[in-house]
Amino acid sequence: MSYFIFRDPRDVAVSHVFYVTDMEVKHVHHAYYASLPDFDARLKASILGRPDANVEFPDIAARFAPYLGWLEQPAVLKIHFEDLVNDRQTALARILEHFLQRCGPLPTPPSLILEALESSINPKKSPTFRSGKSGEWKKYFTPEHKSIFKDIAGHLLIRLGYETDLNW
Repeated sequence: MSYFIFRDPRDVAVSHVFYVTDMEVKHVHHAYYASLPDFDARLKASILGRPDANVEFPDIAARFAPYLGWLEQPAVLKIHFEDLVNDRQTALARILEHFLQRCGPLPTPPSLILEALESSINPKKSPTFRSGKSGEWKKYFTPEHKSIFKDIAGHLLIRLGYETDLNW
């Protein structure tokens, strides 16, 4: 049973800035991000990567690239992170259904399994949890960020189903 949970890459870029700058001072790129003048510059670095760095840090599209083959695998359930945030019950029901299709019925009623799944979700225990919101990128992306992102990863947003074209 395989599940591919992915998040809007624009939100990934914003989240990455907060994580590296404020939450994980031992991160390999923390000193670099801290040396940048402001959030704007840090967000550009998160989108563009650091091709000149000694420690590999590719652009946002290249960071997603190794996983995109999972989108083509029929046995893999594709789950938008945002569905787990905005419509968790439906997303968890899809996850359970995917499991049951491959394993067959279980002695435990599905409603109890769904309750157990729901109760086991505790983002505040995650060291990477900050806000858990979707669409936060809209607060932080300037027109320049949008342009850079479209050039680097506009096709990625379309492939992941976040946009239908580059007019966003």
